[in-house]
Amino acid sequence: MTTHHRWDDRYENVLAELLPRLAEERPLSAGSGLRAAGLDSMAVVELLVRLEDAYQVALPDEELGPEAFETVGSLWEVVSRQLDSAATH
Repeated sequence: MTTHHRWDDRYENVLAELLPRLAEERPLSAGSGLRAAGLDSMAVVELLVRLEDAYQVALPDEELGPEAFETVGSLWEVVSRQLDSAATH
């Protein structure tokens, strides 16, 4: 499924708040590495909570494998799929 959502300032702000190294790269590139920007296991939990709150979606565990957290773009794909799903229900 191709997503139709382009990320917005909300997404960039959530990432930049938790990963200050990304704030230096704004506007963000889809290929920006999350781990290289300092994402660790503790930050993953906080990031998920903030994204779910910001977009009022539930990010399913089955979509949150290691590949989801590789880049800014790969994580946005997970969020965007949930936005697409919410829009169709």
